[in-house]
Amino acid sequence: MADGRSKSLLNGATSARNAGLRVVLGRGADERRELEALRSANARLAREVAALRQREARAQRLADRDDLTGLYNRRRMTELLAAAIEEAERHGQCVGLLFIDLNGFKSINDEYGHAAGDQILNTVATRIAARVRTGDIVCRYGGDEFVVVLPTVPDARAVRRVADTIRERVALPYRLNGSDQHLSAAIGEALYPRDGASVAELLHRADQAMYRLKARFARPPLMTLRGMGFQRHARRHNDESEADPDGDLAAGELETA
Repeated sequence: MADGRSKSLLNGATSARNAGLRVVLGRGADERRELEALRSANARLAREVAALRQREARAQRLADRDDLTGLYNRRRMTELLAAAIEEAERHGQCVGLLFIDLNGFKSINDEYGHAAGDQILNTVATRIAARVRTGDIVCRYGGDEFVVVLPTVPDARAVRRVADTIRERVALPYRLNGSDQHLSAAIGEALYPRDGASVAELLHRADQAMYRLKARFARPPLMTLRGMGFQRHARRHNDESEADPDGDLAAGELETA
């Protein structure tokens, strides 16, 4: 009987052990499934967060950029100009501002249509952006007007040099329907703190300088000048510039070819 009881106890212990093992194994499988589910949920959440950030970045870009050219829009440019002024004030530096208006654009837009005009504006935007530093700010202000902000420039001469390079690039031919069209740029300049201490003051000063130039040097659009006519016009401008070697134009004004 003792052997029978021992055998019965042994069998009971074995059964209990096996049942316990099945419970432990079952729990391990459940934990592995829960862990996999958690990993899957985390991966899905990470993808959703990344997609949300991409949408937010795209929305921010659309809010900051001009729809046509991809340059900064007016609102964002004024914010960046204000930040540049604050930085310059803290460090005793200068900020340059260029207000650019295209001469001859309306004639091209009227003759060839808005699609051609958009092509010209995109080309002008690319040419301007290629002539400034990485940290400079290029904005399509509206229509055929552009603004360039030059943070941390040493003086007005540095602003003038940038204006010169932009003027030269804008004056290069534009190919439309098999013929070369020509534009020029009237560029008004302003310098912080010389010409103002606020965004509004600098924009006003550069804008007024640009319009004084357009009024003073009013002439037929360069797109109507071909061949030697355009060359004679360019030479006449050079002669005018040489006749004013000390830059006697009003402060902030730059006559452009």
